[in-house]
Amino acid sequence: MRSLLGWPLPERRESIPSLSWLVDRLRDSRPDWGLLESLIQFDESRYVRRTLAKTEACELLLVCWGPGQGSLVHDHGGSSGVSLLVRGAVRETRYAWAGDRLLPELSVRAQEGDLMLEEPDTIHRVLNTTRRGAVSLHLYAPPMEGMTPYDDQVVSLKPPRPVVAGAGRRRRPRAG
Repeated sequence: MRSLLGWPLPERRESIPSLSWLVDRLRDSRPDWGLLESLIQFDESRYVRRTLAKTEACELLLVCWGPGQGSLVHDHGGSSGVSLLVRGAVRETRYAWAGDRLLPELSVRAQEGDLMLEEPDTIHRVLNTTRRGAVSLHLYAPPMEGMTPYDDQVVSLKPPRPVVAGAGRRRRPRAG
């Protein structure tokens, strides 16, 4: 995908020395915006993930997030990665193990131009909380063998809403 990023993806795993190398490469890329624009595709029912290029060393994905769309809580099968938000804004929530359950550990908003890093042990969820579409480029090394979903192991921190007597009744506006 040399024409999209301005450089060819490495062919061999030993060509990628570290996650910081991936970060530098993606951050310093000069994307072909005309080509990128032609690859963007949204779906009303779910986010769209598309593999743009894949070698033995890494893979490049394009993800299009419609308003309100997000991933499951997941890992990246032991791969490291970096994502560049090229349009819009998303919220990334990272999770940590607390015994046999996952608890939200950190939640950050990423906007156009921001990078999100994923270590091999990162478990997170990405969600477009805006009313506009968002687009991100993801570079993983080695290519992902699979993603493990963890939604059934996430502890919800939202307390149940208290029931308040008369909460459902409308009040009559006061005369002014």
